[in-house]
Amino acid sequence: MKVLVFNSSPNMDKGNTALILNPFIEGMREEGAEVELQYVKRLKINPCQGEMNCWLKTPGKCLQKDDMNVLYPKLRQADIIVFAVPVYVE
Repeated sequence: MKVLVFNSSPNMDKGNTALILNPFIEGMREEGAEVELQYVKRLKINPCQGEMNCWLKTPGKCLQKDDMNVLYPKLRQADIIVFAVPVYVE
């Protein structure tokens, strides 16, 4: 089983999100899952420009050259996708 995990905390591996996420990842690995952790802060992902080329000229392929091109195959292969997102409350 392949698990793709996104840690969205700006503190990456030093924040409370990682504190909760790390035992989850360890448990998945102990049960035989292949886990890949991605830190969103390290990814260069551009926003959509609304050109619609991905629909009209090159169906399914974005023209932007960013880290999404690396992530697309990983997302397709993953059996489970986990998004760990910090919640800040004042």
